[in-house]
Amino acid sequence: MNLIDFFIGALLVNAMPHLIFGLTKTYFLGLFGYSPKGNIAYAVLQFIICLVLFHFNYGLDLLIENGFLIGGLIVLVLYFILGKVMVVFYGKQDQSVKNNKN
Repeated sequence: MNLIDFFIGALLVNAMPHLIFGLTKTYFLGLFGYSPKGNIAYAVLQFIICLVLFHFNYGLDLLIENGFLIGGLIVLVLYFILGKVMVVFYGKQDQSVKNNKN
């Protein structure tokens, strides 16, 4: 492992909480401030930098052979695609539970 590998992993892992905070409209400090849109933009930026670093260090051909990285990328991409839908869906379920308790 070298320093570039550390940054590839750190950027990939750090993108996830910023994406989640952005989708749930939680104000959390990121590179672009506290706003939810800023956190989503920061997550996208980290994701892109992670892929660029991997490409320049190893080439995209080795991506398929790296199970840890491909697993992390798949989870992150699924959150990019389905994250907002899940937040809305589970938010509605949470609201119905609160209404049933009253």
